[in-house]
Amino acid sequence: MKSIKVKRINFRVTDTEYKQIERKAKIAKMNMSQYVSLQALERDITIFDGLKEHTHQLSKLGTNLNQALILTHQGKLTTIDIKPIKEEIHEIWQLLRLLTEETRRIQG
Repeated sequence: MKSIKVKRINFRVTDTEYKQIERKAKIAKMNMSQYVSLQALERDITIFDGLKEHTHQLSKLGTNLNQALILTHQGKLTTIDIKPIKEEIHEIWQLLRLLTEETRRIQG
């Protein structure tokens, strides 16, 4: 069950601080309230730049492999050379591994 937020906190910041918080919240794809709350509670904010592109590419590979397997089961293909697919999956896996290692924490 999600708790309902009923308490409000107001505080003042300089224009520079406001712009900095606003920029960091935007990078984290959060509104300022979410960002400031998580930072105040010392929660990590992790950003995975480029994750969407790599997972989309991996999904397309899976679709292509599935189509090839369907054609094989239908007898329209007799063999499938999966070496190029395997190499591409390995390459994407390595990119995703690097991506997770390079995650960064937005400094509060």
